[in-house]
Amino acid sequence: MKIDVKSLLIVALLLALGFMAMGKSQNALARLSGTDGNRDMIAVTGEYGNGTSVLWVIDTKSKQLSAYRSLNGSSIELVGARRIEHDLKLITYQDRTPDAFKPLNLEKNYLDFRKGRVDSASPAGSGPEKATKKKEK
Repeated sequence: MKIDVKSLLIVALLLALGFMAMGKSQNALARLSGTDGNRDMIAVTGEYGNGTSVLWVIDTKSKQLSAYRSLNGSSIELVGARRIEHDLKLITYQDRTPDAFKPLNLEKNYLDFRKGRVDSASPAGSGPEKATKKKEK
């Protein structure tokens, strides 16, 4: 079985982002099976199928991610590694969310709401209406 390195790294990156979003909480890490970590490192294991195990190691200080695989526990191989510092700064990437709900638009609508620039007919969180859109009669 051949492992698609690109897919594996995307999954690992998403895991890294999720763990970093949890704020390095030891209790949150302890609740997840196959996961261990401390203030500087997070290690996550998983099964990929056909006796293939995967280990993701995330260095939270240097913002480095490494992925390893092991076939039936007989060998360990580095699959890929990358610095994820700039990945964590991305607002979106290949986001298929409707435009009205994309992060930058939500942030703009929220700031408009905070400044009182929202049309009274569209309360905050009501949907994709633009803050400056006038009510149609």
